[in-house]
Amino acid sequence: MRVTGIYQRLGDLNYFIPYPLPPSNPPFEISVEIVSLYGEASFALGQLNEMSMRLPDPKRFIKAYVIKEALLSSSIEGIHTTLIDIFTYSLGESKPTKDTQLVLNYTKALDVALMMLKDEGIPLATRVILKTHEALMSAGEGDKSTPGFYRKQSVRVGEHIPPPAAEIEILMSAFEKYINESTDLPPLIRAGLAHVQFETIHPFLDGNGRIGRLLIVLMMIDSGLLHLPILYPSYYFKKHHLEYYQTLDRVRTHGDFESWIVYYLKAIRDSALDAHTRAKEIEALENRLKDLIQEGPHFVKMRETANLVLDYLFTQPVTGIAEISQKLGKAYNTISHILKQFVKLNIVSENIIHKRNKLYRFELYLTLLEKDYS
Repeated sequence: MRVTGIYQRLGDLNYFIPYPLPPSNPPFEISVEIVSLYGEASFALGQLNEMSMRLPDPKRFIKAYVIKEALLSSSIEGIHTTLIDIFTYSLGESKPTKDTQLVLNYTKALDVALMMLKDEGIPLATRVILKTHEALMSAGEGDKSTPGFYRKQSVRVGEHIPPPAAEIEILMSAFEKYINESTDLPPLIRAGLAHVQFETIHPFLDGNGRIGRLLIVLMMIDSGLLHLPILYPSYYFKKHHLEYYQTLDRVRTHGDFESWIVYYLKAIRDSALDAHTRAKEIEALENRLKDLIQEGPHFVKMRETANLVLDYLFTQPVTGIAEISQKLGKAYNTISHILKQFVKLNIVSENIIHKRNKLYRFELYLTLLEKDYS
């Protein structure tokens, strides 16, 4: 049995301090099963990347998939909200709930991290992790989670007591070195090893799970494995959440990095397949609706504007006439007429709120975003 760290007793607590990566004594073993799963996960990622390259509007697509990962990753931590809540908060109908705000924070945190990596050219280092945590916890949690700072006190995660606060900077320095150095292990596996190490260190008071899962996507983008942040590994982690925690724990208790990587590669494979299938169905839906607008009698003299409205609905699938009119710079009555036709064609549904105002929900698209393909 591989030993992955040492225990340090301070007072009544027995802290676990992990050894730096990579696994040693013995080194990480790439079994036949891992080789097979690695090939399947890599192929699924390749399919997803190929699909992302032909999307007409990648930014719109990214937004939907990032929100999906934010919802799933937050749900694992007991933070629950809905797609509708996320898409309606910007309409100003009500203040977002705490849980909705935390999911919104996740999307902001990813934006912050990608900007630092891509626009500013900063390596995926502790500086990026701290800024990402600051964005994740800056609203909805307040000062209790000390956004952007490592914890200064002890925490407990089930039976696991992570390292004392005094050890965190040393451990995170070694962690930063590992994720940025070249090793014999492929980047996809290294991202999986980094996730379990981060969760074992547990450097923050709160948000460790969400940051750790976000790091998987960031490492894959940083290494070129993923072109866009359109993978949602939390899809699999949430679906098999008991196994998720059990395999993470076995690394600490039994030194079993290999079983964790088997589980992790299945998560990457299945999440990539799910994302690819969903993308194909969204692409097919868009093409079908574009054809309907182009060929049908409902949009004579306003086909171009109807297409613009459809494009906007893919970006903001819950919205009102005034919002679309203002965004597109088109007459209110024109937008109203188009949406009435969309309602007749069952493209959108009409919801009356506050007795006077109407919201339109792009049900066909929302259904695809929430569909379970397994």
